[in-house]
Amino acid sequence: MNKTVVAILATGGVLASVPWLGLPAFVESLLYLMCHWIILALSWNILSGYTGYFSFGHGAFFGAGMYTTAVLTGKLNWPFIATLPLAAAVPALLGLAIGFVVFRVHSVRGEMFALLTLAVTFVLATVILNTPIDGGPGLYLNAVEVPALGPTQSSALYLMALIGAVLAMLISWRVQYSKLGTGLFAIHDDEDVAEVMGVPTFRYKMVAIAISSAMAGLAGGIHALFVSYVTVGETFNLALPLTVVLMSVLGELGTGRALP
Repeated sequence: MNKTVVAILATGGVLASVPWLGLPAFVESLLYLMCHWIILALSWNILSGYTGYFSFGHGAFFGAGMYTTAVLTGKLNWPFIATLPLAAAVPALLGLAIGFVVFRVHSVRGEMFALLTLAVTFVLATVILNTPIDGGPGLYLNAVEVPALGPTQSSALYLMALIGAVLAMLISWRVQYSKLGTGLFAIHDDEDVAEVMGVPTFRYKMVAIAISSAMAGLAGGIHALFVSYVTVGETFNLALPLTVVLMSVLGELGTGRALP
């Protein structure tokens, strides 16, 4: 097994023991937020860092995942864990729909792509706000049962986020050192040359946006239970995509992969 994979799994195993150390609850909440942002930053980097398509649309993918879980648990009484696959699948389908249209237009790159993905966030927020999905007052998840993964509810949420972060790191590593990753880096350097060299750029970009949006949606699904009250105003705002971009870009300055 690769040393990087072993290191990720070993670190995750050590951090998983935190809930049984008797530390204050705020420590688990802090660790939860760290894992939460790790998932989002890595998900953004797979699309924008690897391909150079600078996206501000992660608020849409995150929000789609968050509302998927909120509706299924808060309105339809689904078990929380059962909603997480759909919290990843719905944003992935949204990302594929966007990519199917945008990636066929070669002129939509750089600033145009960033602005278009930002517009999707506000369009999705408007649709959710003006339909029975939300309707205005937001969705409460106070009555949703937290999975018994740890000794306390806060520890259970932390462990779910930790599992998500470990999964995100493994996926990111696997993509980077695969044929897909080589193709994405070629797109990042010069997409036109990559096409001439035989790289299936459209297919690779579609896979990248699907993985990226699914990871962001998973983070949103878990976060819905963490905040227990989901509203459009708090979910679809500029703070989240800007924070994700800053974390990814500053964190990758040593390699340049996150830079467009």
